[in-house]
Amino acid sequence: MELSNLRNPGLDEVVMKTGKAAGIGLASGTVWGGVVAMHFNGPHVGSNVKYPELVRIGKVSGNYAASFALLGATYVGIEQSLENCRKKDYINGAVAGFTAGATVLGFRARSLPTAVLSGCAIALTSVLLDVTGMKTTDEEAKTGKANH
Repeated sequence: MELSNLRNPGLDEVVMKTGKAAGIGLASGTVWGGVVAMHFNGPHVGSNVKYPELVRIGKVSGNYAASFALLGATYVGIEQSLENCRKKDYINGAVAGFTAGATVLGFRARSLPTAVLSGCAIALTSVLLDVTGMKTTDEEAKTGKANH
């Protein structure tokens, strides 16, 4: 038996989409972090550092980039994995949104109430996007099945 026959095409699709989401989150987080860092004045780094503003912008951009990449990868990875295990519906997005929001945003703040609230906020946003028909993926265009 060849190893190529043992590969699961559904798993390859999950990994590919998760990687895309992480890359997009990394890029958008870097840009947004740069905007946020430049909006607030004053270097918050040591005085012995050369180019303290540039170091601060790099740190803030890196922090936002990591957060956005983790948020996107967690959301897409869980949603696609659930889609492979069960049917495609709004519950997949709600579970993925809650999990991504709670783990990435809430536990990063080290607060259980923040974890629950941020998880609920992202889950609600995902459900509203799914129910109103606003799709964040191009899967309907690929399969040719539109729910109109």
